[in-house]
Amino acid sequence: VITLNTNVGLYNHSDIVVHFRSSSLSIIDALQYKLDGTTSLTRKRGLKLATALSLNNRFVEGNHDSTISLTKKNLEASVTTMAKVQCPVLKVNFQQELTGNMKSKPTISSSSKLKYDFNSAQLQSSAKGTVDHKLTVESFSPYFSVETDTKGSLSGSVLSQKYSGAISSEANSYVDTKSIRSSVKLEGTSKVDGIWNGEAKENFAGEASIGNFYTVWEHSGKNHLQLRRGFSTNGEHNSKVTLELAPWTASSVIQVHASQPSSLFKKASLGQVVTLTASLKDQQASWKGEGHIQTASLSHNIQLSNDPTEIRLDMASSLEGYMSFLKDTLLPVYDTSLWDILKLDVTTSVNKKQYLQMSSALVYTKSHTGHWFSIPVKETANEFIIPGGELGSLVTPSSSLEGGYIRLAKKTSLAPFALSLPSLPQVKFPRVQVSTEYSAPEGSTLPFFEVTVPEFQVTLSAFTLPKKLPLAGAVLDLNEVANKIADVDLPSITMSEQSIKVPTLTFWLPAGIFVP
Repeated sequence: VITLNTNVGLYNHSDIVVHFRSSSLSIIDALQYKLDGTTSLTRKRGLKLATALSLNNRFVEGNHDSTISLTKKNLEASVTTMAKVQCPVLKVNFQQELTGNMKSKPTISSSSKLKYDFNSAQLQSSAKGTVDHKLTVESFSPYFSVETDTKGSLSGSVLSQKYSGAISSEANSYVDTKSIRSSVKLEGTSKVDGIWNGEAKENFAGEASIGNFYTVWEHSGKNHLQLRRGFSTNGEHNSKVTLELAPWTASSVIQVHASQPSSLFKKASLGQVVTLTASLKDQQASWKGEGHIQTASLSHNIQLSNDPTEIRLDMASSLEGYMSFLKDTLLPVYDTSLWDILKLDVTTSVNKKQYLQMSSALVYTKSHTGHWFSIPVKETANEFIIPGGELGSLVTPSSSLEGGYIRLAKKTSLAPFALSLPSLPQVKFPRVQVSTEYSAPEGSTLPFFEVTVPEFQVTLSAFTLPKKLPLAGAVLDLNEVANKIADVDLPSITMSEQSIKVPTLTFWLPAGIFVP
């Protein structure tokens, strides 16, 4: 037998209040509950909406409170939730808080926490752990940041076999008018008693700006495995990757090292390093590596380079180890081991290591006394004159084609202009003085044009978030909507004027062809 009782009330005085209550009665405790809820809307000095809920039961309990306040100068919100579950084999506690405001520095923060405990004698298993999560978002002209932090742990057993693990992560991002920065950190461990134990770490960081880009990734880990049949292994791994980009230059490094000895191989490791660098004048690439298995090892080194004088390729490799296995290698025709045929007893013995080394080099020497075919250019005080038939594609805003000749100005002034788009801030470009020079690069007989755009700043005008939005051919006035709900005006949110710096840009245009 169960009896239900529900009441709902609506009160409209100076404030609007809605009250809800529901409960049950039964001889079975699990079917009894009590639920209370209240929502109120206050319109004094703004708009405030508050909600409260509570639930009581033998197995489940919970509370929820939320508040949203809107005034002419600020918007605030807060939410709090708590819940409990208590069953014969499972216990769970959950808490969550969320707050936010739109004051001088708009901020949103959230935190959640979960605890659980599972224990079943019938299943001969148990698990207990926690999870914590935090999030923070901040926005204050001219920057924006996000930070998050998560941690978790777990321990328990299955059929008397104990296990445990943990994980944590941190991530953040930062954005302003000059750069973007982000980083991520992740760590984890796991363990099964008597069988497995491992840990791993990951780190990533990156930064990007107008004149530079840099990123790095790192990994490290350890592991141990022990099987009942006698096999065991212990390992350690590390790796790192970096990448950097800048105007006309680039570099990257890849590093890998791994070691995994075991009951089968007492020594087993691998190491590799790859390096790349490039610029307008020279480029280099290298690959170094080594590996070890038991008493044998193999290494190599390869380098490739290119500069104004030559292209060079160097290669080297070495192999070392014991060669006693050649005594057991019999040739069917001669019925003799390969060791005896090579007469290695004359020069060495099975107890000595043998070495094999190889190296080679390939060089291409560039000649600067070859033939070059250049475009005829006549230079005056203010411009360069090029026959139109030689380079008709070089007609640009800073040049003109008159009488069969291309006239390329040494100094060109680009007028300022502004770019405007609906509902977006105006972008202003200043006056820019572009210069052009005609010369031959260092160490070469090939002439070229050098076009330089100096450093300048792009300005984003002050911008106020609109309160009127076009919608399906009509205009939605958000301020009017707020006035009808509550006698308040929406707060004005304004982004101040921002400046973005653009670095100096230089372009090289060849004015001929060189044949070495």
